[in-house]
Amino acid sequence: MTIPDRNAAAVRLAIAVSGLMIAYQVAGRATRDALFLSHFNVTTLPRMVALAAIVSLVAALAMSRILGRFGPGRLVPALLVGSALFQLAAWGLLAVLPRLATVLFYFQFNGMGALLVSAFWSLVNERFDPRTAKRSVALIGIAGTVGGVSGGLMAERVGALLSVSAMLPALSVLHLVAAALLLRVRAVPATSGAREPAPAVVQPAGFRALAASPYLRMLAAALILGTVSEGLLDYVFKASAKQAFGHGDALLRFFALFYTAINVLAGGVGAVLGRRALERLGLARTVGVLPWSVALGSAGAIAFPGLWAVVLARGAEATARNSLYRGGYELLFTPLPPEEKRAAKPLLDVGAVRAGDMLAAGLIQAALLVTLLDPHTLMLALAVLSAVAGIVLTIRLHGGYVAALERSLVARAGQLDMSSTMLDRTARMTMATMGITVDRARRSGRAGAATGATTGTDETDPALLRLAELHSSDPGRVRAALRAGPLEPVHVARAIELLGSDDVSHTALDVLSGVAARHTGQLVDALLDPASEFAVRRRVPAAIAHAASPRAVDGLLAGLHDPRFEVRVRCGRALAKVSAESPALVVDRARVLEAVLSEVAVGRQVWESQQPLGEDTDDPLELGDALRERSSRSLEHVFILLSLVLPRQPLQIAFQGLHTDDPQLRGTALEYLETALPVPVREKLWPFIGDRPAADRPSRPREQVVADLIAARSSIVLSLEDLEKLRDHLDIP
Repeated sequence: MTIPDRNAAAVRLAIAVSGLMIAYQVAGRATRDALFLSHFNVTTLPRMVALAAIVSLVAALAMSRILGRFGPGRLVPALLVGSALFQLAAWGLLAVLPRLATVLFYFQFNGMGALLVSAFWSLVNERFDPRTAKRSVALIGIAGTVGGVSGGLMAERVGALLSVSAMLPALSVLHLVAAALLLRVRAVPATSGAREPAPAVVQPAGFRALAASPYLRMLAAALILGTVSEGLLDYVFKASAKQAFGHGDALLRFFALFYTAINVLAGGVGAVLGRRALERLGLARTVGVLPWSVALGSAGAIAFPGLWAVVLARGAEATARNSLYRGGYELLFTPLPPEEKRAAKPLLDVGAVRAGDMLAAGLIQAALLVTLLDPHTLMLALAVLSAVAGIVLTIRLHGGYVAALERSLVARAGQLDMSSTMLDRTARMTMATMGITVDRARRSGRAGAATGATTGTDETDPALLRLAELHSSDPGRVRAALRAGPLEPVHVARAIELLGSDDVSHTALDVLSGVAARHTGQLVDALLDPASEFAVRRRVPAAIAHAASPRAVDGLLAGLHDPRFEVRVRCGRALAKVSAESPALVVDRARVLEAVLSEVAVGRQVWESQQPLGEDTDDPLELGDALRERSSRSLEHVFILLSLVLPRQPLQIAFQGLHTDDPQLRGTALEYLETALPVPVREKLWPFIGDRPAADRPSRPREQVVADLIAARSSIVLSLEDLEKLRDHLDIP
């Protein structure tokens, strides 16, 4: 896995900070639980959770505004120092007022600990584009695993050799070192495109950002449901541990060993399956692994009561949360603008989680009051129900993530200096390639009226006289006959044949376009008839596009499978024109994707050599000369086809983003395509657009190269035949 040099320093520092912060989380969680259960009865835990949740909600609201104003780079180090000083004060108070010190540390850990992790991940996913974030998050996650194991072992050894209270100064040291490293992160230049907004910009309030975004509301609901199920399962786990191990140092050692084992398991799962799950399942389904683990684990604990069944259920939940879920969840924020992310993320990471804690505490308190059922069994059943609801919700997250990526691409469109959509440009290119303009059509109509008297001198059968003129060897007489009013059925066949003549093809196309709606069948037959002259079949799609009817769409779709690339390109552009001008017409998605799969099934040599012939001198996507040289006409054709079945504007921006030097835009484009494209298309297309360096591609065996050449023989022969015909037309020796 390679990281660009300009990001390497930032990644190394983020890795170190991640290890320290997760070490703090694991050791702090064990310390919090051991301290609380040593000084309070387990039945008071729901009330403590609810009170801590209220404190955390207030802190999250404050963090939402402060983070938006100052950004994570400046805020997180200051909060880490404040947290360390607070814990040292609690350590001093522990000897005098142990219960008060325990409550204060519980509040501080539940509120500030989660806020610090949230702000740290804001810093990470603001620095990198979505594509680079997928690579970096795996390294940062592995470091977090190592830190978690270290934190768990530290808590276990301190519990064995010293006491629970000795953990508080050790936790302060972890935060102070993390703060020092983050101060160095601020000195590392960010990736292009990942700059923090100026502090003067007015940031949206957190609740306003949530209200304006259905995607953020879905994330909030998923977080609340996940926290409710975790809280119910966690209470049963802690109550069982309290009953089995009593209190004090033994309880600390149990929790330390448990959380250490969880981090080892989470690290292994993340290292082996993390990136693979993100690429194969997508972000939403990867996040959905968490509610699935809760549902299955809780159901198993109901079926097989006992301490170790509960430990396994809680362990499965924690492993999924700290491995696959964490990586997927944090990446769900990468498409969001920094100002929106900063306003909403603290409310989600802490506010939504604490709201879930309060709901879980209420359900636990209610279950303890029920005398007809075993309260632990009832809590596990409620955990299953909330997990099932979470599974349903995460299924919907995929669509929200794709929509957020589209919005991010559109927001970056200004970087490309674009004034119209790809379909508009494609339509203009098609018209320009065939030599058609509205003014020319009007002129041809006026010319037809002026010459009509001279071509229709035989009043007994003017249609036959006009047909004879159409067969004339004089291009001037043929053009005059074509312009002599609307074509009648007897003239259409000859006019189609004239598309093959360079001298009169433009005029023939003008006139055929005007009658395409009445003679669609003849035009489509000429397109699909392999006996038709190639020059006719490459020009007739532009006339069919003017029919704008289901029959025209059907014929153009069939033309997408023509043996000649030039004909397929013209059919694709004609379909783009029809779709743009007549959106009510339905273009069969399955047939378009079938055509795309046919295009991407060729070998790389054929893919790179395919070029439209003749009059294709314009820039259909207005890439400019520099970008035009980098782009492939095969890829351009595929994207035009995909624009028929995917949102056009994000797809257009993604195409241009693939050919820019802006890593943020290119990464966002790749992430959008990887998420939005159907899996079969993505797998076949990715070798032509993916971001793997050429040096990393495995060399192909000679036998495979020969097989590809043999398979491509027919396409190469057809391309050579077309080139020879073009050279004959242009009299090139």
